[in-house]
Amino acid sequence: MISNKPFKINHYLITPAEFSIQADGLDKQSLQPKFIEVLFYLAEHHGRVVPRDELIDHIWGQDSYVGEKSLTNAIWHLRKKLTSDDGEEEIIKTIRKAGYQLMPEPQWLAEISKLNKLSNPELVESSINYSIDSSIENSTDSSAYQEQGIQTKKRAEDVAEKFSNKSYKLKINSTYILVTLIISLLVLLYVQQLPNNESPEITSITNHPGSELFPSPSPDGRYLVYSQVSANQPTNLFMKDTHQVELPPKQLTFDSAIERHSVWSNDGQYLYFSRKNKTNNSCFYIQLKVASQQETRLATCPMQGVYYYLDISPDDQTLAVYNKGALAKRTGIYFIDLSSQNFAMIRFSCDRVCTYKDRDMSFSPDGKYLAVARRINRLSENIYLINLATKETEQLTFDEEDIVGMSWFGDSQRLAFAAQRADNRFGFVIDIDSRAKQALNLTGFSYPSIAKQSQQLYYQERKENSSLVSLQLNDVIASSPFPVLQSNFTYESPDYNQINDLIVFSSNESGFDELWSAKPDGSARKQLTNLKQTLRYPKWSHDGQKVAFLAPLSEERGDGIYIYSRINQRVTLLKSPFVQHNRPNWSIDDSEIISAIYGDKHTDIYSINIADASTKRLTFDGARYGVMISADILLYTKLRKGLWQKNINNMQAGDRVIEGDFFNTLYAWTYEQGHVFYQKTFDDHYQLVSYDIENKIQTPLVRLPLNTISKTDSITYIATKDRLLYTSSSFPQANIKMVPSQHLF
Repeated sequence: MISNKPFKINHYLITPAEFSIQADGLDKQSLQPKFIEVLFYLAEHHGRVVPRDELIDHIWGQDSYVGEKSLTNAIWHLRKKLTSDDGEEEIIKTIRKAGYQLMPEPQWLAEISKLNKLSNPELVESSINYSIDSSIENSTDSSAYQEQGIQTKKRAEDVAEKFSNKSYKLKINSTYILVTLIISLLVLLYVQQLPNNESPEITSITNHPGSELFPSPSPDGRYLVYSQVSANQPTNLFMKDTHQVELPPKQLTFDSAIERHSVWSNDGQYLYFSRKNKTNNSCFYIQLKVASQQETRLATCPMQGVYYYLDISPDDQTLAVYNKGALAKRTGIYFIDLSSQNFAMIRFSCDRVCTYKDRDMSFSPDGKYLAVARRINRLSENIYLINLATKETEQLTFDEEDIVGMSWFGDSQRLAFAAQRADNRFGFVIDIDSRAKQALNLTGFSYPSIAKQSQQLYYQERKENSSLVSLQLNDVIASSPFPVLQSNFTYESPDYNQINDLIVFSSNESGFDELWSAKPDGSARKQLTNLKQTLRYPKWSHDGQKVAFLAPLSEERGDGIYIYSRINQRVTLLKSPFVQHNRPNWSIDDSEIISAIYGDKHTDIYSINIADASTKRLTFDGARYGVMISADILLYTKLRKGLWQKNINNMQAGDRVIEGDFFNTLYAWTYEQGHVFYQKTFDDHYQLVSYDIENKIQTPLVRLPLNTISKTDSITYIATKDRLLYTSSSFPQANIKMVPSQHLF
């Protein structure tokens, strides 16, 4: 634990007790505690080069994996906050192959107690004595002197003698008053600093079966539009009168298409939303005049994707949407000009020379800024603040995994946002100037939306869990899926190894998505990693000695593949020239990792040699996930439906072994002894299916309700038990809540 002793570096005051840095004449800026600890340690050891390992051991202890990434991140942020007086000197210097050195000499300041910070006791006592004595003296009846116009010396001496003893006693009493006052002030200040754990007043707006998603309040907060998602039902928009919550909602759209996110115009006349119709392969952004129900098509939207974010500028002239133009390389934010006759659309986001993707967005009420959720990779997304006049960009949040909604308060100073970490959802309010962040004590908080005039905060409370279930094959009596691991935590991405007779999976039991192992029946659970990171998609090596998995690279550079060893319980990063990897698998001899690589020009499956980091491109048709079924033969999937097979020693395109009409999943499949087991999606249900590749025979195994199998997670076969093990989830329950903004602060 670091000392509370403050110090200065050039024109910056660092206060460790407050985890703050303050430049002369400017407001304090809060930093993460670990950043301040790193800076404090460098200051304590000024004059020498501090090795990286020493910093990691001192700050992060045994969590070397976390420390490696976090130290680099901390140094980067500290350099960004600290600049020299002349702008040229490097404050923290990297000494190649040695470590870091703080260049300016720190000036250590005397630690001032809170009592002295409040006041000088002697001055306070003198002031109180003077005030008390004066008030007593002034309380004497002086009307006689005013009438006579003279004050005699004798009367003055009598008054002085009369009160001399009392004045002495009052001075003694005033000391006690002073001490009591100071103690009271200290207690008051302490109480004010305590976090407000009192739950705010929450009003339930919806409580229907299924999920009510993406709340969109009218500017006055009277009406709430949301997307209603129910099993085997179309996804339409509904409008609720929040002043009469007992009344049923009014249905706004009536079709078999999908309508999700929506936003009101600031004058309350129009509603904007996307409509994706899989039946006729169309997607449009729609303007709906709420009073007359008249619709106008504004622009097309991409068929690929689930979330169609949008927001409107304060002057109602610009609609920001999530889209992809005909010539664009990637999706991003576009501006639709609502004042033009043809609703002209231009791209706002970077496209060709960027390593990120802009997704969600929110205009500040004063029209100066656009808050943008920017995704670096699947495990890293943060909020950036863009000045619309200058295009200057600042990062607001750090180390977030997934941003699930944001909305501005009316003062344009504070932004409410939701973040998902390890499958749990949390709410925060961040001040854009001080960067101070306040946690909201609201369960399942996601997709906040603040009514522009009434300032009521609406949000969806979402609850969902995933479990591991098994399905017994070839039973005499038909079997149904049976829970293996089920609780309030999540269990995902199972993979079985016959040599160990163990499954490996990810779970958030520890508060982070870590790797765990267990017997096939769920017994003998053991946590394998303690990296305090989001770890995904573990895969056993064939010999059962290692587990490959996906996790973030340092400095938000991308997704890396890491390898856990059962022999020494250590985690190492796979040396790879790439920064955007997909789910890993193994070559037959366990010498190489097989993974799709997301590149600027193409996405395909590569092999990466574990020993020397050499690579080889295996596919040339946009493959996303593959399994080696022999030394030369690869089974794989791509965005186009179907299962494909190819010899990796030639550059020819693969052959489709299962047609797209029968096989429509990317990841929910596994191969075992000539059979492929996979999840198949129908309009009103799911199926688990077995396919004999040689004889081309498809055998349905079980019929299940929609959403009870994760379409994006893995399936594994337990050969010793002739069972399938997979991730299952119940249909998520999401209700919309409201809390007045003044109850949050």
